[in-house]
Amino acid sequence: MMVISEPEARPSKVARVEIERLEEMAREEIREAQDPVPRRKAFLIFRVGDADQVQAFCSLAKEADPHLDFIDFALKVHFKTENAEYVRHCIKRRIEACSAVILFIGKTTHDCEWVDWEVREGLRMKKPLIAMRLNEELSLRVPKVLREHRIKPLAYSEDEVRRIIRKNAEIL
Repeated sequence: MMVISEPEARPSKVARVEIERLEEMAREEIREAQDPVPRRKAFLIFRVGDADQVQAFCSLAKEADPHLDFIDFALKVHFKTENAEYVRHCIKRRIEACSAVILFIGKTTHDCEWVDWEVREGLRMKKPLIAMRLNEELSLRVPKVLREHRIKPLAYSEDEVRRIIRKNAEIL
């Protein structure tokens, strides 16, 4: 009697390559899960007219620390409108979710009710506050809330932005 056995089933070369690729992906996911780098958030306060300069700050800051996210609430709603209470509620939730507040001081920042309220809300929540001038003009008026709390704004420069982000990495 003659017995014919089936040849041993071997995965094809393509299948082995695919298995190895999937195994490497799984190992990479395990490595990432073991050593996650937490994302940190900073709430940005500025006037809409200063958005371009604030965007430049964010770009520099992201270079210095890619794990830093920025949240802003670019407001085009007047402080005393009907839905202002709802807007304040939304802003409070965003400030609560952040570890620090960054105020950008431009030419019209000092007289904005929203800016004043957002800064006060951040301070009330005991969030660290960084205030920064958007240009070198010493004539820029500082918001009243900063004078009341004796907070001196920092000068804006690329080196200063990088220094601030690195120095404040633990609070941002």
